[in-house]
Amino acid sequence: MVVSGDIPRQQNVLVLGSGFAAANFRLVDGVRRRLKVPADRLHLIQAPATVEQVETLAALLTRVPADNVVAIGGTAALDVTKLACHQLADDRTLAVVRARGAGRGVITLPFEAPARVRQILVPTTFGSAAELSPHAAVRLRGQQRVVYGGGLPPSLAAIDSGLTKSLARQAVLDGLLMSLARFVDPYVDGDGQETMTAVEAQTATSALASLGLRAQAGDLSAPDRLLASYLNVTQVGPAIVGRHPYVSKAWAVTAELIGILRLRPAAALGTVLPSIWRRIDDGDDRFGDRERLRRAWGWIRTSGYGHLPADPANGVAALIRSWGIDSEIVDGHRAARVTGSRAARFWGGNQSPLTGIPAADLTRLVSDALSANAISDGQ
Repeated sequence: MVVSGDIPRQQNVLVLGSGFAAANFRLVDGVRRRLKVPADRLHLIQAPATVEQVETLAALLTRVPADNVVAIGGTAALDVTKLACHQLADDRTLAVVRARGAGRGVITLPFEAPARVRQILVPTTFGSAAELSPHAAVRLRGQQRVVYGGGLPPSLAAIDSGLTKSLARQAVLDGLLMSLARFVDPYVDGDGQETMTAVEAQTATSALASLGLRAQAGDLSAPDRLLASYLNVTQVGPAIVGRHPYVSKAWAVTAELIGILRLRPAAALGTVLPSIWRRIDDGDDRFGDRERLRRAWGWIRTSGYGHLPADPANGVAALIRSWGIDSEIVDGHRAARVTGSRAARFWGGNQSPLTGIPAADLTRLVSDALSANAISDGQ
């Protein structure tokens, strides 16, 4: 990792994802020394991102003078940093997040204050594009929320394939699934808006599927990891133009499942996706366009997965299992009912991705998803 020459002469705060820091002690210590960061300006973030962690980092930034905040880590570290810097710029930020997050899944910040510090975000994972996106995912009272604001993107983001080298294979596959879904979702969304051309969607989808195949076979090479990172950051461009801020139908349901069953994001997404694809393929256009879904699944099959079922729902379920993203979930009516009702309540408002889909339909969808991944709970 190359650090700009002028940064060490300024006052810096270094934020690190705790998992990355533990796995890369020497690298992290070298960066800390290069940036001349004393112990009281080094801050660790442990996933998942929470409002409380944002508050703690914001308090540190208020207490110590800083020209730059350098964050190196996964989604949690980068999202906490973005929100903490926004809170530093305008101390109404967390109050708005808490107030609006009590009643909705997506929180739009109504103001954009001038930044007081320069953010430099360096991702060590891929799947969320947190290093460039105008949103941050954070847990509020145990539930996932998406904060959206024009002042959240950093001044600078840096991509270095060396920083993803220590990622466990499962973390790589998790990230590839998240990226893959975020390209397929807007293409098959069925909202009538041509947000991505078929060529753009096919190029990204095919490349990510191929990377998944190579990740299954062994560790990704440095060029492969760099390609995965570049594909990741392109999600903040054409994939979301004209759409609800970075939230798809699959993600809206996934977000509630994460909070209720305490699943990691990729596992929750892998649980929900086949059930949503089943509804699309059965002709329920509230969830997406059947023809586009079949086309997108064809791209994936021709990228090395021709042995998987031609049926998109069965096929993506088999792909998810082959990538090791199985979720053994205790099947319970209450979990499905709570997830469905919360998804409709918090993510089903005006101009939401779930507008027009009743809680009962969402409950049935989640129930089907949980049953497909269930282990016996004695019920």
